[in-house]
Amino acid sequence: MNRKEAEIVSLTFDLYLLNVGSSRIGELLDYMGVKTVTGTTWESGTINGMLCNEKYKGDFHLQKYYTPENKRNHTRKNSGEVQSYYISENHEPIVSPEIWEKVQEVREQRKRDRNIGQDSTMKFQNRYPLSGMLICPYCGKTLRRRQVYKKKIQWLCSTYIEKGVKTCKGIRIDDAELQGLNITEQTVIEEVVKNGKKHYCYTSKADFDCGIRNSTVSAEIEDGSVLSSVNRPRRTVIKL
Repeated sequence: MNRKEAEIVSLTFDLYLLNVGSSRIGELLDYMGVKTVTGTTWESGTINGMLCNEKYKGDFHLQKYYTPENKRNHTRKNSGEVQSYYISENHEPIVSPEIWEKVQEVREQRKRDRNIGQDSTMKFQNRYPLSGMLICPYCGKTLRRRQVYKKKIQWLCSTYIEKGVKTCKGIRIDDAELQGLNITEQTVIEEVVKNGKKHYCYTSKADFDCGIRNSTVSAEIEDGSVLSSVNRPRRTVIKL
């Protein structure tokens, strides 16, 4: 076990229980000079992936995600499509099960709180088919449909629109890029540059909050882990 990485994980859980949000935690880690496993800066999605990762309390969930047969380059959260197993006390924990469970309770409460009083979001939710469905990867707020230069239609981060780049660097995507996509749930849109060309990665918000990315984003952070694999005797296995 890497002691330094374990200290980072423990610090992240402690800060979250001190009411420090995931975006702010990422900023603090960047300020401290801490890098992710891919050597990049911290995003709120990566922090959220750490906070819901059962590995840090010593457990291990086999087949938590799977690859559909007809979509070889896509990872999906397993909702019963394939057999999975939950292994308790698989390895030495970094945080106690009590702290881990408390963090999950706080995360769920914050999710409920964010659905209350979001007047600025609710105003735009039913205007267009994708209103309220597209999510900024940096601040977690919805994108809004805007007419920009030469009457081009784009979707922009609502925080960026209201408060500017100092609050959120935001993301924007042409409406034409979204045509033909079957988006039926809240989806986080990330911009990815590959071979000098701009691409977009679409990940359901539920998966994004647990650190899952589609194949255009490094697979090294799919499970939200900053630690290398740990092989220890398995003690309690529950077939799900």
